[in-house]
Amino acid sequence: MCGRYAVEFDHDIYLAEVPVTEPIASYNVAPTQNVPILVDRLLTAEQAETGVLSPQASVLTDDAGNSFIRELHSARWGLLPGWAKESSFSSRAFNARSETVFSKPTFRKAAVSGHCAVPVSGYFEWKTETTDSGKTKKTPFFIHRADADPIYFAGLYDWWKIPETEDFAEARFENQAGQWLLSCSIITMASPDELDVAEVTGHQESAHALMDLGNLHDRLPVPLTYSANSEKNTVDAWLRSGGISGLESQNPLNGYSAEGQSLSQSAQTALAGIIENAYAEASNWRMHAVSPQVGNVANNFPALIEPDEDLLSFAH
Repeated sequence: MCGRYAVEFDHDIYLAEVPVTEPIASYNVAPTQNVPILVDRLLTAEQAETGVLSPQASVLTDDAGNSFIRELHSARWGLLPGWAKESSFSSRAFNARSETVFSKPTFRKAAVSGHCAVPVSGYFEWKTETTDSGKTKKTPFFIHRADADPIYFAGLYDWWKIPETEDFAEARFENQAGQWLLSCSIITMASPDELDVAEVTGHQESAHALMDLGNLHDRLPVPLTYSANSEKNTVDAWLRSGGISGLESQNPLNGYSAEGQSLSQSAQTALAGIIENAYAEASNWRMHAVSPQVGNVANNFPALIEPDEDLLSFAH
């Protein structure tokens, strides 16, 4: 699973081609907080003519000549489907299991037509061990890319309309009745086992990294690959599969992709391909033990992602 992560993006970097105009930094991100997400939508003729875009957006073109706007948005971490009665629902929908994402009512709409990428600097996971005295010990670890580049998780987004009913009395939404709230979730998959590690080619350090991930927790956030010059760019594949915002009214086969697949088939095909290559991408990740202070969500400072010298290294 992924229940806590960190973001540290300076204003002079790009996230999958989108410029970061203001620094983004939070070292202990928790569910129900606002987080950055990336989405693609079709470039309209009016936008192409005027050239008016958000400062945190870029126009990208695929191999078929279709132009998309990739935008960076802020979303509440924890999906709120349109039928949710209260915002607290999001606290139990911050992760979506890849095995059931297309069938579970909470996620199935977004799984087809609400694809996003969640950029992170790294995420936290706790290793649970039993001591010689029989007590349970939990050690937090920070997982990040070996080259310190951003990690992109496959995510889902949906819009939730803040209720206008008299019995809705959440203080944080005072005077916001009828407005729309953007929310998101991170898709997870099974962590690698020994057979999975054996199938991933690479050097010994990569194999150790995958084994560490498998021993740390039984779930793993689904990673997307991104490189401006790579053909294996699954950020694009995920954001442009299923239903694409802005495309529905212009597609004569409403409900179908350009290849004739149903939008659900398109989304499922994309996710299956991403998962097939997920362990190869995750082999670029590394981990180190961090301070137990990360367990308190009130703590939020850079030292939380630094190695904790008081803890023993995670043994291979």
